[in-house]
Amino acid sequence: MNYLKSITTSVLQSTGVTFPFSIGERIPGLDSSSSIWEIREGVKRDDGTPLTLFIYDSTLPPFQPGNKDRKTLFQLARNSLKKLRTIRHPDVIRYIDSVETETHIYIATERVRPLEGVLREWETGGALATSGSAKGKAKEEWIGWGVKSISTALAFLNSPPLSQHHAYIIPSNIFITPSLEWRLGGFDLLTGRDDQTGILWGLGGVAPGEVGDRSGPEVKKGGWGVLRDSDPALSDTYLLALLIFSLYNPLAPLPSLNTPPTPSSSGLIPKTLFPLWKRMLNPNSKTRLSTIGFIDEAISVGFWSNNPLVNLVSGLDNFELASESEKSSLLRIIKDASNSSSLPSPFVINKILPSLLHSLSLPTAPSSQMLPLVLDLGKLITSTSDYQKIVLEPVIKLYTSPDRGTRMALLDGLNEYADKLDNKMVQEKIWPNLITGFADTVPVIREATVKAVFPLANKLSDRILNNDLLRLLAKMQMDTEPSIRTNTCILLGRLAPILGPNTKKKVLVPAFARSLKDPFVHARVAGLMALMATVECFDRDDLAGKVVPNMAFTLVDKEKLVRDQAFKAMNMFMARITDMVENMPDTVLSEEKAASSYGPVTTTSSSTSNNQAGLANSAAGAAGALAGWAISSLSKQLSTPDMHSTMSAATALAVPSSSSNQGSPNPSLNGSPLTSPRISNDSTSPNVPGPSSGRFKSPSLGSSNGKPSSGLKLGGNSKTQAQRSSNLADVVASEWDDDNDNDAGNAWGNDDLIDVNADEDDWSAFESAPIPEIVVPPPQSYYIKPAVQKNVVSSNSPKPSPVSAFASTASRAKSPLNPSVSSMKSPQLPSSITSATNSPALSSSTINNNNNNDTWGDVEDDNQSITSSTTRTASPQKSSTNSQAQTQNLAGLSKEDKDKEMARRRAERQARIDAMKAQKKK
Repeated sequence: MNYLKSITTSVLQSTGVTFPFSIGERIPGLDSSSSIWEIREGVKRDDGTPLTLFIYDSTLPPFQPGNKDRKTLFQLARNSLKKLRTIRHPDVIRYIDSVETETHIYIATERVRPLEGVLREWETGGALATSGSAKGKAKEEWIGWGVKSISTALAFLNSPPLSQHHAYIIPSNIFITPSLEWRLGGFDLLTGRDDQTGILWGLGGVAPGEVGDRSGPEVKKGGWGVLRDSDPALSDTYLLALLIFSLYNPLAPLPSLNTPPTPSSSGLIPKTLFPLWKRMLNPNSKTRLSTIGFIDEAISVGFWSNNPLVNLVSGLDNFELASESEKSSLLRIIKDASNSSSLPSPFVINKILPSLLHSLSLPTAPSSQMLPLVLDLGKLITSTSDYQKIVLEPVIKLYTSPDRGTRMALLDGLNEYADKLDNKMVQEKIWPNLITGFADTVPVIREATVKAVFPLANKLSDRILNNDLLRLLAKMQMDTEPSIRTNTCILLGRLAPILGPNTKKKVLVPAFARSLKDPFVHARVAGLMALMATVECFDRDDLAGKVVPNMAFTLVDKEKLVRDQAFKAMNMFMARITDMVENMPDTVLSEEKAASSYGPVTTTSSSTSNNQAGLANSAAGAAGALAGWAISSLSKQLSTPDMHSTMSAATALAVPSSSSNQGSPNPSLNGSPLTSPRISNDSTSPNVPGPSSGRFKSPSLGSSNGKPSSGLKLGGNSKTQAQRSSNLADVVASEWDDDNDNDAGNAWGNDDLIDVNADEDDWSAFESAPIPEIVVPPPQSYYIKPAVQKNVVSSNSPKPSPVSAFASTASRAKSPLNPSVSSMKSPQLPSSITSATNSPALSSSTINNNNNNDTWGDVEDDNQSITSSTTRTASPQKSSTNSQAQTQNLAGLSKEDKDKEMARRRAERQARIDAMKAQKKK
């Protein structure tokens, strides 16, 4: 081959001709003594089309046998090129291109192989061999199809207006395509009937092969010149009859034709064909059966109608014109033949598949039946490149079809070919057309589109996967069809491992949480199962902070199916969280900070040997442990002398006087035993809730008349000396005692919450009510500048403290949301309650600004720690403990006053609700 390439290159360079082919390997199967051509594989350089090259080289030694001159045979090659270039027929070998020089001829045709090589491969059990007992029958059917193809092509050449004498019909001039279709070649001697200078008349006997032995009796007697005035159909039919004998009896010699043929001399020729074959061999050319007559007689006797392969090929060629029933019948025949392996795989791959795919592109094709059959037949293709060219390219083009039947068939069979698609093909050709199915008006198409995403997910780009696709799935999760919503949730669960890290954190929990609220039972179950399947995507913080809270409500779902799955999911999540926190440290704080943060370890049980300190195993135990822990913490944080001392006005709180405040621009109270050490000034220390946030009263620093208070007041009631001598822990514990104070209200300050059991309360009124405008009071200075004061205060009168100045300023600012206490119409409160309400209160952090500790709360800045019970009612921006202040007011009232106050509040709340309802109706 290298020698041939070098010779070809040198010859073409000398002539200046550009060679458009790449020469490949030699194709076996052709007897060199019966043809002047050398057949090789080739590739067209401009587009890579595979082809077959027929090469004639006149520089070679004389042709054997016969020692024939190559230059004389060069005329046969040139005649073949001339005729093949101008004749087109489906059963004639197809011409593509050619190159001719003074010494060489190159003819490029469609891919073909010599018949002799194909028959040899069929006999030896190659790719053409079929299974079992169907082997002989399949070969006989295939030869019958070949007889029809060759006789049809020959009749075309013999009939007017061509009227060509072929005169070279021997097995070496019959070729087979990769789809096992038959092609007629050997146009070396092809001559027109009226061509007086035709090559046949003078060089007919020079052609190699058995053409002289196969020619008719008239040629043997008078030479090839006698054919000038004869009908080509009568002379070529004799050669066709001998070709038929060679096809059915490839190893047998030609029969003796000195006597009329008998059935025994016909060998394996079918019985229905024998009478016609006998008439074709008539010695008298005038009474001989012509090629055209042979076709008509064979059709009339049913020779080809009883051939399943011929019927199959005819049905494929006329598939577009067939009726619906005929199409269904043909597809059923192909399916049965494929399942029984009665068809050779090359025929299925190269003939049936292309025909079906071409028909499938038409709008009238039954795509729901054809495409599954096409994909099933495509499994016979073992080469990835061949599969992509034969199957994938036509199938992908079908995605542009607006036909719903075609789209449904494509989506249903996606699993058959998805693994053979490459990323570029999916992103550029399939995805732009696939997304139209998400918005289709037919629910079945939308659901099939959702299901089809997962097989293609690995081939989508990150932008499509984490952006475009998720936007579409978010819409599909709100589809009207419950099955689509359920499948969307399942799809998200299957896509989770390949999503981006940020996408997992932002999308998965909200998407699955939406499914958990779906009215469709199986959608909720799918949401739970999706959370369980994607548990590896969540860290411990997401599991504990997002997953578990968002699915906990399904534990009490109305459907047992959902509840059972929810409990399984919860057990799985809790077990995983338990494993995750095993290696976590007990604390991230230092030993000193940890001790001050957590405080002393207490428990309600007599022994803590089996349980961790401070942990309870039941609801009652947890309640008792909480109270005991709070009491013990307060008592153990006091120093030993203070713990056993008695409370008095002098020792409990030092009230600032006029003399003590004159020299300090920022007066503060120091040394108060009430100010317990701050739990921790670390930002990570927890705020421990306790009674002081609800019912422990802040000390009053002044009365309503501006005089300094005489001492500590709890709940606004003065205490006797005997009561003051009680321990501080007992005082706090007595605040939690509800034995004699059952109607005091909620200690956490939610007495103003609406009763959820009241049916007449309409929550929708609050949802639709207009939001009143919030009037923010102008900023006020905490300190009174002496230069601005116009009225000189006598030295005997106490100077106003910064706290009282701020409280008075805040009391004048009216909030539209929370009116001040003085503006509310309510029954007259006792003097103790009024005093506690109107007197400015100071938080524990303000009592001692120089101390970094406070009680029950966190303070951001010492300069911003001043609060007032008056400002709680005047401005919601100044404090968040309005409900607690109200609870403190109720704590100091008698039972009758409490009832009146609660009745007033309920009436006021109902009036607000009625007003909002009326506004909504307008």
